Amino acid sequence: MSDNEEDIFMSYVKQMSLLGSLALVILWVITILLSFALSFGAGNSDATNQSAINERLKAIEVVAVKGAPKAVAEAAAPAAAAGTIDGSAIVAATCTACHATGLLESPKIGDKEAWDKRLQTNGDIDGLVKSSITGKGAMPPRGGNAGLSDAEIKAAIEFMMQ
Repeated sequence: MSDNEEDIFMSYVKQMSLLGSLALVILWVITILLSFALSFGAGNSDATNQSAINERLKAIEVVAVKGAPKAVAEAAAPAAAAGTIDGSAIVAATCTACHATGLLESPKIGDKEAWDKRLQTNGDIDGLVKSSITGKGAMPPRGGNAGLSDAEIKAAIEFMMQ
């Protein structure tokens, strides 16, 4: 190859490099503009809709322990017939997931010292029930079971304190 042919070839390579770079920049700009244009009117999408956000953030209402629903139904039937509340059935269905092991520093079932400390912090059993109803720390309101009445929560706490 002569010097002239080599110069023409290098000029061609430079031009193609420049055109390729320019094409990439144009594609990038078009992509950004399209993305910006398509985002208009997306204010009503589920990602930013306040009711959809509230639905996603809604508290978990039920914590299920494998095998608990049947045990709860069997234990609750005689208790309901007698007009009493069975704290052990409530604990088995709702509370054992955390309180059996002391998960996230929850007081363990039957740990008098830990429960006495909670009683002192909350004033008395009614304060402890109120704290359980509203939720405390990692524990959701009503222990994650929105169907529990205040009396059932008190019965569960009294059972766990034994």
